[in-house]
Amino acid sequence: MAIQQRAERTRQEILSAAARVFDGLGYERASLARIAGEARVTTGALVFHFATKADLATAVRGRARAVTRITVESACLSTEGVGGTAIDKLVIATHALIRLFETDPMARAGERLARELQLTDPGLSGDCPWRREVARLARFAAAEKALRPGVDATAVAALIGYVITGVELEMRCPSTPSDEAWSTEEEPRTAETGALHCPAEQRLGRIWKLILPGLVHPAPQVP
Repeated sequence: MAIQQRAERTRQEILSAAARVFDGLGYERASLARIAGEARVTTGALVFHFATKADLATAVRGRARAVTRITVESACLSTEGVGGTAIDKLVIATHALIRLFETDPMARAGERLARELQLTDPGLSGDCPWRREVARLARFAAAEKALRPGVDATAVAALIGYVITGVELEMRCPSTPSDEAWSTEEEPRTAETGALHCPAEQRLGRIWKLILPGLVHPAPQVP
């Protein structure tokens, strides 16, 4: 039993190390030797658990899919007791995803691997729990007649997917002093580049504030 526990602990350490390396370097630049060094195990110990880099990437992506699915499902459940609409769930779930990507190398590694490996295996594009949930919520929003006339649920899901991926990609850019606060007037660099230099979740909030009026029916005016 003790040997099995040590083996499982080593396996989990290797998975965590692989996530950090894949997150930082990507699939092509990552090597088994680099991952073994990050995990502080020998390469032989690593290949005992994962024979190839592809096996490691598959395991990391599986773990990432699980954690993103749990995150989105938990976020949606948090609105059940207060009558949350599909739109409410969409907004809350996307904020939960961005918080996850900010703090969890496993989740970020899964996103990076999905993008990079999709070039060799296009079938991977549909293997994403959070994108499926976004699409489902967009369809529910249409069924609830929350979307403006003519707004297509599939296009809404695609737009939100682009937003989440864009914010996650910007997390990988080096931070600048202007990241520390959001000023009321655009700084010259922000105006020139079109970038939002503020914390990731605040960026998402600003984007939602911009796009929501074009997607949903306006709130009824209270007399």
